[in-house]
Amino acid sequence: MQELKIDTKNTGIYKKIQKSYDLFNGTSFDSPEKRLNAKKDTLKNLISTNSLRDHQFGFEKYKIFLNKNGLLNISVHIQSYGSSWEDTIYYFFDEKNDTEVGENLFINKKILLQLCRKKNKENNDMSFPIKNLSQYKIDTGATGNITGIDFIFYDQKNRTNSGYPGYSVSFKWKEIEKFIAPQYRKRLIQ
Repeated sequence: MQELKIDTKNTGIYKKIQKSYDLFNGTSFDSPEKRLNAKKDTLKNLISTNSLRDHQFGFEKYKIFLNKNGLLNISVHIQSYGSSWEDTIYYFFDEKNDTEVGENLFINKKILLQLCRKKNKENNDMSFPIKNLSQYKIDTGATGNITGIDFIFYDQKNRTNSGYPGYSVSFKWKEIEKFIAPQYRKRLIQ
């Protein structure tokens, strides 16, 4: 059982992360410790009443891809107990402004989507809406320098029991750098 603990004074970011998958019917917590305790209490209750499978309790897993210069790129993955369903949501936050950056990291989005379509040879009939540019992970090397970005696209037409099939489209930093909005480019490469 995990809970994301990041050094951020921005409660808006933490609330957004908590809303990724509504485990507590809209209840938000002001600290990771309180939310982790609520997860433990809920899990204990479901186990003691033998109803864990019926409620399909979700187990979250967090991954931090980038956390520097007030920029935070993470993923929140959930696996539902008793079901094959799972899902991952990717976020990119600007901690200085307490906002989710998402697709606003990029300029010339239509051209970028065309390049994504060309690179995705696995599924040519899949749609690439601009909103999907908010689902990405920033790749870094051992020194912390950015080496590229992987976009994650979901095939909304072909749902399976475990969710929508996902496809990754990768760009090296030299390929993607010209599509990064100027206000973020400098902070990313520092």
